Amino acid sequence: MTLVAGLDEAGYGPLLGPLVVAAAAYRLNDGVDESALNDLVRDTAVLEHGLPTADSKALYHSGGSIARIELSTLGHLHLLHGSAPDTLGGLLEHSVDPCLEEFDALPWYHEALAARPLPSVTTQQLIAERAAWHAENLAQRGAQIADLVLAPVPVPRFNAITTPAGSKAHTLFETTARLIRHLVDTHPDEELVIHVDRQGGRIHYGEPLSRAFPMAPLTTLHERTQESAYRLAWPGRAPVHIDFRVKADDERAPVALASVAAKTLRELCMGVLNTWFTKQIPGLAPSAGYGRDAQRFLLAVDRSVLESGATRDDFVRCR
Repeated sequence: MTLVAGLDEAGYGPLLGPLVVAAAAYRLNDGVDESALNDLVRDTAVLEHGLPTADSKALYHSGGSIARIELSTLGHLHLLHGSAPDTLGGLLEHSVDPCLEEFDALPWYHEALAARPLPSVTTQQLIAERAAWHAENLAQRGAQIADLVLAPVPVPRFNAITTPAGSKAHTLFETTARLIRHLVDTHPDEELVIHVDRQGGRIHYGEPLSRAFPMAPLTTLHERTQESAYRLAWPGRAPVHIDFRVKADDERAPVALASVAAKTLRELCMGVLNTWFTKQIPGLAPSAGYGRDAQRFLLAVDRSVLESGATRDDFVRCR
């Protein structure tokens, strides 16, 4: 069988809140073309009856309801594990690296990890019903969900990695490489194809891939304006195909699902952060963490951050 995976991120640009990268993978039956899977992105029946699978920007708009992305994320985890997480801490347990202690150390997340119930918009019953419909739809396509894992980078870790590197692109790629390693290690006996949404304007990924995976000789297949593709040959397994494509989250179902999962966790974390600070400062308007609005929010909460025992490096990204 072939495992087709996708990676995408949420929260690369803001000053506040975590960066989240996610990986999703589907298993295709022998002879099934990947196009049957990618049709999920354009299938209105899936949107209405199953687990929405599309670029998160098409399913969620800042300030709106997270209902559709939360349903999709929790529903796919239900399919994989037989139940969906019922708290924010439970969702974080599906991370590729242990991170509960890192979040718990930050006062704005501390009590919310166990107390923040999930789902926040819909119900566990609806999640289970939609997941069952979705599983049947995938089976008709010759596919099944095989993996969904998160890689959140809370602000203190983001700063610890980014500051010495001098670039947040380094932090994003390092987190992406961690998820690639998870897929390679977790699915050693299957043909593996990994699609990644292009990271910024970078076209050449050969050097960072070779540095991240020195035991896997790399072949550059092509490096073009729209897509860069590589083959990595780990010992003892079939070569792994990895490509980085512009707008892959709008075209490839695994990348779309990764986009949705990353955005879900990012928005849940920002919701908890905003709730904590607006309780500290009555009348404070929430922030999505970007640009001038993040600066407005930061000026208002700066004293509350320090009074909580945290530092600015725990709260504000260095880049």
